[in-house]
Amino acid sequence: MRSDEPATVKRIVIFGPECSGKTTLARQLAAHFGTSWSPEYARPYLTYKNDIEHRWQRGFISMYDDVEPMAIGQLAVEDHAVACAANGMVFHDTNLLTNLVYAEYYFGQTPEWLPLMVNNRVYDGYLLMKPNLPWHADGLRDRPRQRNLLLEIFKNALHLHKCRYAQISATGEGRMQQALEVLSQWGISLPVKP
Repeated sequence: MRSDEPATVKRIVIFGPECSGKTTLARQLAAHFGTSWSPEYARPYLTYKNDIEHRWQRGFISMYDDVEPMAIGQLAVEDHAVACAANGMVFHDTNLLTNLVYAEYYFGQTPEWLPLMVNNRVYDGYLLMKPNLPWHADGLRDRPRQRNLLLEIFKNALHLHKCRYAQISATGEGRMQQALEVLSQWGISLPVKP
């Protein structure tokens, strides 16, 4: 949420390394709570860029020039999900902090405005996904052996930005149950209908 928005919509981010079940959990939580969710903008953006520029054949997926448009797109999909939210909550399959983490990880730099914007947006909690699912290549994922290292980088980013988070380490149907238990501890549940 931007600092000028009313704090009526709880925003929960599903966060962590590639191929850790973020999209699945975001969809499940949104369905459970009857609300909207935002997808990770970088996936369709990079798929499109790779298709039209044939990057895979040249041995790369992303360039530093992609960082800014991906971050701007991420802001747009997050804000759209908030505008469509129901039951006072919304779920984000990653957020702008992910863009910052990956920009620093892959390129060692970020656009000057990106860390400032990350600090200016407020979320109610992060579910940090442990990468304990099988890794599947999809043309965009490229770090199968670095997922635990990336988990620590994501965790450090949460500490650096003083974010409330809980790690989700269950597998199978236990993931959803663990996430619901964490949200309940944070005071986030479906409103009781009269």
